Amino acid sequence: MRSVYIRPLNFLHGKDAQFHIQKKLAASVCGNKFLGFTKIEIVNKKNNKSILIDISQINKLKNKNKKQILKDLKYIQKKRSTIINLNNTKPVLMGVLNATPDSFSDGGKFNKLKPAIQHAKLMLEQGAQIIDIGGESTRPGAELISEQEECKRVIQIVKKISQIKKCIVSIDTRKSSVMEAAVKAGAKIINDVSALDFDSNSISLVAKLRKPIILNHSQGTPKTMQKNPNYQNVLIDIYDYFENKINQLEKRGFKRNNIILDPGIGFGKNVQHNLTLMSKISFFHSLGCPLMLGPSRKSFIGKIMGSKDTISRLGGTISSVIIGANQGVQFFRVHDIKEIQEALTINAELQAI
Repeated sequence: MRSVYIRPLNFLHGKDAQFHIQKKLAASVCGNKFLGFTKIEIVNKKNNKSILIDISQINKLKNKNKKQILKDLKYIQKKRSTIINLNNTKPVLMGVLNATPDSFSDGGKFNKLKPAIQHAKLMLEQGAQIIDIGGESTRPGAELISEQEECKRVIQIVKKISQIKKCIVSIDTRKSSVMEAAVKAGAKIINDVSALDFDSNSISLVAKLRKPIILNHSQGTPKTMQKNPNYQNVLIDIYDYFENKINQLEKRGFKRNNIILDPGIGFGKNVQHNLTLMSKISFFHSLGCPLMLGPSRKSFIGKIMGSKDTISRLGGTISSVIIGANQGVQFFRVHDIKEIQEALTINAELQAI
């Protein structure tokens, strides 16, 4: 079990990052020469204390954990492999398609074939590269449904949408039988909100299918997850959880470069947990996997805004996405593709100056 963790910070962007990386005054994030960092935070798990050091001073570091720190630093800088021809040097948008009657945001809108296809096409036109199709609501308090009912809701939709040109379908499910049926119907990515914990057959199935997997951290089940969620240290606890999951998959021959990590905003976290995870999401880069963030329309926005909360929570979603993008997050799972794409485009132009 590791005793130290490192987090890149003091980020540089665009030409500024390129210049400092070339001069070895900064290091790149995930091999992106236009995103660099000049400092790292070294966090000691035992006493929860941290120190900041410049990148240029790392080789001079006198620390019993130096070997681990250097290994983590290499993972942070390593270029992430392309997943299904997706260029992850730029943010990749995953459009949410809930084929459910009871999802918190759009339940009942797209649970029929025709409106589901129409909405998928619209999101693709607006800039989505992945369509994430789910048949079971995972909103706080949601009830479990049967595998048969879930398949009935999603498989035909997966089959039709996966036939759309240049469309990559992701199946959002906790159940191995639904995963398998959806992959046979054309799904290319598996997105499990339980990170393969819900169904004991899932990890062996995923290892066999060899499809990219999104491991979403959650504490508890949708029915119970928001009842007083608790962590000793939300960053370290989730990091250790992910590291264990990656090791389990690698032991079964599954490649790290096919794993996407999602810290699970709103899945067994209070407002402070969510804010900590988003503001310091670069903490997870040293695991060597692409990162995903899914803050879209989540309740933490409403709790912060109080009486000024809106149905779309668009401003809060955009703000959260930009914070993640500026730390090198590669994937974003969102509802409002057009507006998020516009925000990311403008952000990229500003950062390029």
